[in-house]
Parts: sequence; structure tokens; C-alpha cells
Amino acid sequence: MRVMTTRFGDLEVAESEIITFPQGILGFEAVKHYILLEGTGPFGFLQAVEEPDLTFAVIDPGFIVPGYKLEVPKHEVEAIGIAEPEQAAILAIITIPAEPREMTVNLQAPLVINSSNRRAKQVVLTDHDYGLRHPVFGTVDQSA
Repeated sequence: MRVMTTRFGDLEVAESEIITFPQGILGFEAVKHYILLEGTGPFGFLQAVEEPDLTFAVIDPGFIVPGYKLEVPKHEVEAIGIAEPEQAAILAIITIPAEPREMTVNLQAPLVINSSNRRAKQVVLTDHDYGLRHPVFGTVDQSA
């Protein structure tokens, strides 16, 4: 299928590459379908299929906080078919301000993606010390 994007031009993607967020992403609940695009190093982009202008910069939170670990109640991820932790891929959304050195990552509300069925959910962690605006600059593992 063809996905039109503002930042990456027109992309040809297989339907099997689409990630579905049944509940959407916080603030963007109406947008349900995304594709994951590789970026530079550990960075990637979650591009909305339905909205050419909507792209999230994302990263594996383990690059920011070594040992980043989620303890998510089963009921939070059952709806996307995750029964075992190995089925989950975890991403965190990055906010990039005008001054890139001030970019932050949201470690408190990661994206949990079922690698098998490509269904996903944003989970808000309430019992962790992870922050909404954790600094990225100087914390990214440069070997990635």
C-alpha cells in the first residue's frame, strides 16, 4: 500500500508492516495506524498512515536508561495479545524542541508493541520514577 508523508515522501509499505494502536496514542486517539521507519543510530520514526503530517521520533528507552524495565499489569497489554514479555517491543516518544540539545524522551508513557500481531498500546506507568521529560542529550549510547 502507498503511504503519503510530509517528511519522507510517498512510501510503499506492505500491510503487514502497519502497527495498529486500537486506542490511539495519547492526544492522537483518532489515529490508529502507523509504520515504523528507521532513523540514524538508535532513533526511529513512527509515521501515521492516515495523517501525512503526524510523525513521532522514537527510541528504545534502553538506550537512554540502561536496564529500563517495565512492570505492566497483564490487563494493560492483554488487549494487544501480549502474554509474555518476549512478545513486546518497547519504544519511547522523543520531543525535539528548536534547540536539539534540549530534546527529551517520555519514559513514563512508553509504546508497547506486540511484535507478532503488530498491535500496540501506549501504557502510562504510575509506579515508576521514570519521567515525562527525561533528557536525551548526553545519555544516548553512542555505540548504537
